[in-house]
Amino acid sequence: MVMRMMVTKFPLALGCFLAMVLPAAGLARESKNVAAANYPANYEGGTLPFDRSKVTATLGTDEVVLVQHGRRIAVPASSITEIAFATGVRRRLGASVLDVVPYMHLGESENHYVGVTWMNSGLTGAKTPKVEVLFKLNKSEYSAFLSGLERLTGKKAVDTNQTLTAVHYN
Repeated sequence: MVMRMMVTKFPLALGCFLAMVLPAAGLARESKNVAAANYPANYEGGTLPFDRSKVTATLGTDEVVLVQHGRRIAVPASSITEIAFATGVRRRLGASVLDVVPYMHLGESENHYVGVTWMNSGLTGAKTPKVEVLFKLNKSEYSAFLSGLERLTGKKAVDTNQTLTAVHYN
């Protein structure tokens, strides 16, 4: 009889324990997202005095910090005016051999780009009042960086693959 009571109360006790622990784990994960997150990227171009090489973008609580070769540029989230993203697909060398496997797209390589525009506060070293940068990210960092930027700025990113884009040349 005692064994039967233990068997019926154990799932209840386990359920109560999990009901208390799982929400706390969720809150811990949520608070981790509030902390600064680092994203490795490549600086592909823009109006900043950076080289076309690796840059670390850090999303803080109220700013985006860009670091390359010891040079640090902090961009307040309130000054960011636009966020854009796009993907580009290109054919790899030897693609005809790699495309033998159907539905795998082994002969294609996809690049992920994020563009950010903000108003210059004079601290970034850019010569224009409007600063634009383009980052290339890997597949695993791309969506997290993009959603983090949207959350930080409160602005929705524009998919440039889906909208008409005007290019202005000086």
